[in-house]
Order: sequence, then structure tokens, then C-alpha cells
Amino acid sequence: MLGSGRADIVSGAISITDERKQSIDFATSHYTGGTVLIVRAEDLGQETANSEDGEGFWQGLSDSFYKNFIEEARWKMILSGLGVTFVIAVCSALFGTILGLGLCLLRRSHNRVLSGATATFIRLIQGIPVLVLLMVLFYVVFARTQLDGIVVFIIGFSVNFAVYVSEMIRTGINAVDSGQWEAASAMGFGGCKTFTKIIAPQAARHVLPVYKGEFISMVKMTSVVGYIAVQDLTKVTDLIRSCTFEAFFPLILTAVLYFLLAWCLTLLLGLVERRIDPHRRRRELRGINRELEPAPQDGAEEGPKPVQGGEAVITISHLKKVFPNITPLKDVNAVIQKGEVISIIGPSGTGKSTLLRCINRLETPMEGQIEVFGQPVTGVKPAKLSAVRRRMGMVFQSFNLFAHLTVIENIMLGPVELLGCTRQQAYERGMRLLASVGLAEKALNYPDELSGGQKQRVAIARTLGMQPEIVLFDEPTSALDPTMVGEVLAVIRSLAGQGLTMLIVTHEMKFARDVSTRVFYMDQGVIYEEGAPEQVFEHPRTDRCRAFVQRLKTFHLDISSKAFDFIGAAADIDRFARRQLLGAQQSLKYQQIFEELCVTSILPVLPDDACSLSFDALCSEDGSTCEATIRWQGEDFDPLSQGDALSVTLAVSRTKSSTHVYADGINTVTIVF
Repeated sequence: MLGSGRADIVSGAISITDERKQSIDFATSHYTGGTVLIVRAEDLGQETANSEDGEGFWQGLSDSFYKNFIEEARWKMILSGLGVTFVIAVCSALFGTILGLGLCLLRRSHNRVLSGATATFIRLIQGIPVLVLLMVLFYVVFARTQLDGIVVFIIGFSVNFAVYVSEMIRTGINAVDSGQWEAASAMGFGGCKTFTKIIAPQAARHVLPVYKGEFISMVKMTSVVGYIAVQDLTKVTDLIRSCTFEAFFPLILTAVLYFLLAWCLTLLLGLVERRIDPHRRRRELRGINRELEPAPQDGAEEGPKPVQGGEAVITISHLKKVFPNITPLKDVNAVIQKGEVISIIGPSGTGKSTLLRCINRLETPMEGQIEVFGQPVTGVKPAKLSAVRRRMGMVFQSFNLFAHLTVIENIMLGPVELLGCTRQQAYERGMRLLASVGLAEKALNYPDELSGGQKQRVAIARTLGMQPEIVLFDEPTSALDPTMVGEVLAVIRSLAGQGLTMLIVTHEMKFARDVSTRVFYMDQGVIYEEGAPEQVFEHPRTDRCRAFVQRLKTFHLDISSKAFDFIGAAADIDRFARRQLLGAQQSLKYQQIFEELCVTSILPVLPDDACSLSFDALCSEDGSTCEATIRWQGEDFDPLSQGDALSVTLAVSRTKSSTHVYADGINTVTIVF
């Protein structure tokens, strides 16, 4: 106390040693006392025996209670100490929670230096015992200041509590599905509103149970401050015990008061936890007139309206997207006109979903430009991007409904927060949309109480609640049970005749053919083929598109030298036939076509320095139809009529058709069997 400047003079029973004399100027002592030994009275046993009757016991208890709490108004000391403990605990929890949230945001920062420094600070505080941290702050950091001890300890507990709260919050945020961020961003929410309206309420459900335990531990830990410099509850009862030489009432009272304090604070946090739990809070819409009768559902379905020469609403130029181990988009170019319904089909992993995510800027393209409504969405500020997103809705394959909100609240959130609608207006429109998708009776249900098909229909209604001009559907039926696909497709089909511009990634070929005005077939990182549904599905121009729409299984082999590995190639063809569960005769026919036409008839006529030939095998899913195609560049040569007669006879025997076409310097032989 003297060394820190907190006291000018100290009086106490302290031994004067040579070491202490070097640092402290002791005053001359006026009294030197000795050590006193205190023993129990000899007649104590008799007094104890006399007190065994009821009257003596209760009288002694009453006297003890009076001595500890009533005499000298010691109960006021207890209330004062309890107040100090309460102030330290509550203020530390409040400031620690705010500081912990700040540390969490810094820890999640994209700035590696800032994030690393925050992580180091958190680890440092976690590694220091609380008592040591408090003593360092009191005796070292704030030693020369006039700061009150209570304030110092509030700072200490706030810092210690904050580092644990920051980790709780970070864990809670990480527990929220990333699709919640994407759904909010796609609707046009900024980062701040996304966090406060969507992420924080859901993260709180994960954080509060752990937070309560850490909070109560911190409340109990405040008992150490009395042994440093603050007269809190523990210190006060210890002073009473030292005055009365009785331990029962002071210690029992300390335990009871700490229990009551912890219980009350836990009860308060429990009320907050129940308030934010979707399944515990009341399902009501305050300030909403629910007497509105939703408009009746129109079951009529219209086909798509062809659009010719309309206004371009999306323009994509040389779009490229690269991931660490794959390049889904290499060079995508497209113009989408207002009112078009475009289905995007193709094998898995060919960049269909990535294209939609780039259009909505959930993914950042590496190269190229995207313009929506004439405005670029690549390289723009977040505010401008959010404004474009509000006019362009997106429906995800995994629904991404906001789990903490009811169905109608999911639909109302965007219009109220982003479009400036009143809650009543948003409610009325939301109910009409729910009626249009057949889910008006589910308005007050939560997403986890719905089936997959119902969730997807609600997701569509939520998107339409923003009154978008463009809707992007990212495989809306891929996460559904087959029995639920039809109900979602029916809703999308009904939207196709309403003038909305829609891009639909789908594997439902019949639906794509019926609902689309144009079809994109994507493969090898580009839009490999596009056209009207009739052209793409009935008369595809490319083999890849034809193989996909007709559900053909394919095998491709390139030969660049006459000295190629014939045995290895034949084995590859045989493995393809076995994987498709083809019969022995079908496998043999592939081998005969490859050996008798490619090897015996075609390769010998090709020049040694320009030998380039490809062999493609195709078969239907059920193996009922097989096809072999041979292509090479060079002079016109028909192996079916000019090749070795015996080889040709073996190759084409028991086949349905065999043709040769020569165009643009390329020979193509097609054999169907």
C-alpha cells in the first residue's frame, strides 16, 4: 500500500526485519507486545451440556444472530457488501459482453494482422489466473492513479469475461449455417443488417446456454476482490466473523446470498433464452390485422410466353471462375432478355450453379463482366450491389429459410427492412403469396415444422415477396424427395406465364422442355449449346448435348499415333461395356468396330505425320441402343465402301444402321446397333 502510494501511513502488527528496513522508514514503536495464547474456559463443557435442552439451544442461536447482524447495525455492512458484489458482477458482465463482441468481430476480420493480434490477446488473458490479473491491474497498472478499487476490478473482470465471451460468440456464429448469410445477401441485406436481424438471433440460441454457466462462474469469482482491497460481500462477512469470533451465521449467510444472487441472474438470463427460442415464444404478429382474407389461389397454368427482341436484363461477357482444384467457368457469354425463362442443363460439375452465384455475386468472378439492368455487378461497392440484388431474387436448393422466424415473418422481413413497407402491407402481400403456393395455413409455423417441398415453396414465396424482376432458381428440386418435386415444379410453372425473367438450373428434363423459352446446355466451362427447347431436346447440334438429353452413357478415345497401345485401348472399351452392364454381344460389337474399321481400314490410309482419330462409344441407360462414332481429319474416305471388305462385313454385321459423312474436311462414321 505504501509502495503504490495508496496510503501515507500504515499501522499494524508487522515484524520489523532488516530487509524491510531497507525499503520502509518505520516509525519508532511506542509499544511492544507479545504473543497471546487463547484457550477455552475449563467450564465450557458444562455450559455445553446445560445448553442441550431446547431453550438453551434456541437462546444461544438467537444471541448469535443478534451479535452477528443486529448489534452495531452489522446488517447494513452486509447490504453494502452485497451491493458492491452486485455492481462488480453486473457491470463486468455488461462491459465484458460488449467487449467480447468487439473481440469476436476483430477475430473474424479479413485483416490477418488484426485477427492474429486479437487471437494472441485472447490466448494471453486466458492463460493468466484471474487473481493474478486483478493484482497486476490493482498494484501495477493502476497503482499510481486515484481510480477506485471497484472500477479497477470491474475492468479486470470485464477483460477476463470478454475473452471467453468472444470465443462463445464466435462459436455461435460459426454454428449458424452459411446459407443464412447467402440468403440474406441475395435479398439485398447489408452486412450489418444481416448480422443483427438474422445471424445474431440464431447465434444467441447457441451462445446463451454456455454464457449462463460462464456468467455464474464470474459472479462467484468476484469473491476474491475482498482479499485485495474492496469491501465486498465476502470481505464484510469475514470482518463480522473476526469481530464476533463466530463462523456459522456469517459463512452460511455468504453462501445463501451468493446462491440467491446467482439464481436470480440465471433466472433473468433464462427468460431471455426462452424469449429468443422460436419454439417457446408465442406465435403472434403484434400490430397486424389478421382478418384479411387472402386472395384465392388461381390454379390455372399458362405456358411460357416467347420473347423476341426484348430488353436485355442480364449480359455476361467472357466470364471465368477458378477454384483451387477446378475451373467451372472458362469463357461464358450470354444475353438474357426481359421475360425469358431459361433452363440451364448439363452434367454435374459443369458450372451451372456457379454461373447463377456469379450473377448474384455470391461468388466473385476471376475475369469477365456481368451487367444486370445495365449496371455492372463486378467490381462495384456493396451498396450498389445490394440495390441490384433487391430486384433479383434467388431460390436455393437447400431452402435457406431463416430458422428463427415463422413462415410469414420470413416473407415479411425483406419488404419491411429493405423496401420500406409497413408490417401490415408486408403481411397482406405475404399471405397472398402463401395462398398462391398453397401454404396459407402454415403462416405461423417455423421452417423446421415443414416438409422439404413446403420449405421450397415458402422460399419461392419469400423471394417473390421482394417483387423481383429476375428470379434465379438454383436446382430447386435437387434436395427434395421425389414425391415432393411435383408440387415445387407446379409453382415454378405457374410463374413462367407471369412475365418474370427466370434462370432455372435443373435436372428435370421434361420440366425444362415444357417451361422454357430457351435452354442453355453447359459443359466444359462454357455454354456448349443453346437454343429453343424443341431444338435442344429433339435436334441437338453437338454430340455432348445429344448424349446428355438422351441420357446416353459415353466413352471417348483419342488416337494420335499409329503405334498406339492397342491392347490398352481394347481393354478400356471392354471396361466401359462392363460398367454399363452391356451384354457380351454388345461388348464384342464395340471391339469389332474399333478393330476392323479404326485399326484395319482407317489408320493405314492416314499420313504418319498427321494421324488424328477419335472413337466414341455411346449407349442408352437401359443398354437397348448402342452407337459407335469414328472421326478423323483428312481427305474424303468412306471405309464402309472403300475399306477392306471382310473387315467392313465384320464391323457392320448385326447393326441397325451405318453411315459415312464428310463435311469441312472431317470424316464421320456412325454405326448404330
